[in-house]
Amino acid sequence: MSAVDAVVKGTAIGIFEPSRDRLEQLGVWFEAEYPSLLRFAYFVSGNSTAAEDLVQDAFVRVYRAGGRVEEQTFKAYTRKTILNLHRSAWRRSVREHPSTRESGVVDAPDPSDHDEMWRALLKLSPRQRAVIALRFYEDMSEKQIAAALGMSAGSVKKHTSRALDKLRGELGRQS
Repeated sequence: MSAVDAVVKGTAIGIFEPSRDRLEQLGVWFEAEYPSLLRFAYFVSGNSTAAEDLVQDAFVRVYRAGGRVEEQTFKAYTRKTILNLHRSAWRRSVREHPSTRESGVVDAPDPSDHDEMWRALLKLSPRQRAVIALRFYEDMSEKQIAAALGMSAGSVKKHTSRALDKLRGELGRQS
């Protein structure tokens, strides 16, 4: 039996689709990482519906990537994909509706008056929010954040520092 016959008759669903083992692995990853990825996507987008869509779209990208995404790179790949998908959607919305652009503020449900921290976070750029989310909510190191977002450790430090300075200024606290 040739390799092609083994793929067609074996555990593969179809010639151009991943094997059942690969689909099972994706299911395991989805079950294990969905809450964490959803939190990250919500932090980046500021919208629960958009966050769910971002995570779903990221898993579609992982599915399409096939064997190029393995267990060691899965977390970084999905987070970087979520951030890129959000930035692409934001750029499209700015191009389609340029009059609605507000200095980096993301469209989001109005936070209640007592939630000044969330309003301050929404004023950060998407990349700064991503760095802050990964650093303080996901407790990732600078090296892990750099790998997840495809940037250097120095850029991570720069974005973290600028984001924290901006948050301090927005919240009226200097330390």
